[in-house]
Amino acid sequence: MRIRLNFAQARRAVVMPVMLACLAAFLSCGQSADGSSQKISCLIITIDTLRADRLSSFGSVSVSTPGIDRIAAEGFKFTRCFAHTVTTLPSHTNIFLGVLPPNHGVHDNANFAVPPGLPTLAEIFRQAGYETAAFIGAYPLDRRFGLDRGFSLYDDDYGTQDFSRPVFVERPASEVVDRALGWLKTVSSPWFLWVHVFDPHYPYSPPEPFRSAYADNPYDGEVAYVDRELDRLFSFLRQTGLIDRTVIILTGDHGESLGEHGEKTHGYLAYNSTLHVPLIIRAPGFKGGQSQAAPVSHVDLFPTICDLLGLKKPPGLQGRSLLPALKGKKLSGEKIYFESLYPYYSRGWAPIIGYIDYPFKFIDSPLPELYNLEKDFKELNNLAPGRDLKKERQLLAALCQAASGPEAEAARVSPSRESLERLRSLGYLGGGSAARQDFKPSDDVKSFLPYENRAEEAMTLFHQNGRVQEAIDLLQANLREKGDHDLSYSYLSSLYLETGRPGDALGVLRRGLERLPDNYTIFLTYISTLLQLGQYEEVAGSADRARSIPQAQNDPEIWNSLGSALIGLGRHEEALEFLEKALAVDPDFPAALSNRGLALLMKARSGKNRQTLEKAIDSFKEAISKNQAYAPAYNGLGAAYKTAGNTGAAITAWLQALQLDPGLNQVLYNLGFAFLERGEKVRAREYLLKYKDRVYRFLSPAEQRELDELIKRTR
Repeated sequence: MRIRLNFAQARRAVVMPVMLACLAAFLSCGQSADGSSQKISCLIITIDTLRADRLSSFGSVSVSTPGIDRIAAEGFKFTRCFAHTVTTLPSHTNIFLGVLPPNHGVHDNANFAVPPGLPTLAEIFRQAGYETAAFIGAYPLDRRFGLDRGFSLYDDDYGTQDFSRPVFVERPASEVVDRALGWLKTVSSPWFLWVHVFDPHYPYSPPEPFRSAYADNPYDGEVAYVDRELDRLFSFLRQTGLIDRTVIILTGDHGESLGEHGEKTHGYLAYNSTLHVPLIIRAPGFKGGQSQAAPVSHVDLFPTICDLLGLKKPPGLQGRSLLPALKGKKLSGEKIYFESLYPYYSRGWAPIIGYIDYPFKFIDSPLPELYNLEKDFKELNNLAPGRDLKKERQLLAALCQAASGPEAEAARVSPSRESLERLRSLGYLGGGSAARQDFKPSDDVKSFLPYENRAEEAMTLFHQNGRVQEAIDLLQANLREKGDHDLSYSYLSSLYLETGRPGDALGVLRRGLERLPDNYTIFLTYISTLLQLGQYEEVAGSADRARSIPQAQNDPEIWNSLGSALIGLGRHEEALEFLEKALAVDPDFPAALSNRGLALLMKARSGKNRQTLEKAIDSFKEAISKNQAYAPAYNGLGAAYKTAGNTGAAITAWLQALQLDPGLNQVLYNLGFAFLERGEKVRAREYLLKYKDRVYRFLSPAEQRELDELIKRTR
């Protein structure tokens, strides 16, 4: 099978919304319902990973959401709203740009950023004189990905941005709502506010009392918690009277599979469990308690908001206004494009694209699917086998071509080391094989998913239950049955390393690179493992492979690793070349700055060059300025100070390194030697004995004799 995804090469189609005959007078001029001249404000709430069937106003019987339900009762429900994508960044890009992924080019969280050439909804509001603010719940919507354009305030403060603590990439709904309320209490109308809460996203860990109340279903507990927090926002709007002058839009960016179709969370498949989302629009002047089942989608929100507030719509929007539905008219059916391309771009698996032409839904992949949603909304009866799908594929190709735009090409970026690590901490694995075009049924996401689940099960057995051999057996079985499953190589090698089998770990990674030579994730693990084992020659020999892997070009970790290995080999000039390449990609990377300092220090010592030594000290200091908790930089700074003859400054730096990382054994030796030189034998003995206790058995006989002699001198 051959699936072409040449979105960026197609001519841009300008799809204009249907022009409405007239608008309600108070809305067309932006006035409030009471007839005053004050403009209507707008609040958009996006709840990450929210299934439509988890709101009680949309039929949930497992979770109660009274706050959102009241907004739904006062507003208009669209019971068949569909996302176009199943991950966070592309889904919000659809909403805030009002165009489809083939047009804006953002297809997953890791490999893309919003292109600058398309107007955002926030820019339209700001141009109209509105105060604009966004309060973001998690890293996939960090400002670096481009959705901050048009917002005067884009609050994406998740706490520390320290790379060494990547867990701090989300914040709870309570903090997001607190920040939003704080802004609302100071702002004057009109305003445009976006509130994004992340909590229903995996891992599910609601606070009390929801943790106990939903102990058997923590996902529902997170939804209930989010409802309580958002109700504080709604209550403020009611108490201040702002609710009568505010359009409220509430939706989910995508859903969550919760095990349906073999998918535990989201991001892989494109069934209704992850595409069907709630949509509520509460607008002043419109009758509440209404609903409509006509299929609508996220790109419909941009033109709808413009019509509701009397804003000028930019050209090229690809949705339609839903205002006629709010005025009681039945909407006609529209074809809805969707995709799931995270597996394609980040893992090298086959792409999934498709469309909904209600009641039919077509999913194109090496194992295609066709469903009648009117009869089979849960998509259990695939009508595709034995059927000629030529017409469906032609229609899909036409939709892709019509949706495509020239800006899409500008959206593709190489993910940084920090981005990959932060996204991985949220469960998004990135940096897989280079994208292909030819796929077989064995490349279908559905073919990979059982092995993906088994790999995750293996790691759970190991980390939570300590069942090492069972975990290893599962991963070995994965690789016997599906040797192109990248994650199994990485996971199995990490288990071998953690259980003291480094040779087996390297063997697995070498096998992985033989089978998947372009796989970045395996290559990164391979380089990291070689460094841990001190096999610097093999690391240095991987430079050509690093240059050939596209994802490596913008990942400073690779170049830092090569530089570190070359330092270990004493090839300091070559090391500096790779370290400068790392810093050209990420000037704030503490490890690369520290390693550059080390390479300069070694060079200065061999050449007795004072100017190079000063550069080394400056590089260590710069590393510390980027991360004051980075212990290796203090260790290197101490060594540089000692070389410069400033023993006191060296001891201060080494003591700081030891305080930050008591496991830095070399610092113990450095301190012992330095105190001995200063005649402080008691302190020297203290550190040298600690050093001996930790490393003596690993030293050569000559090194042991040398250490024993030093300790004798401390008596």
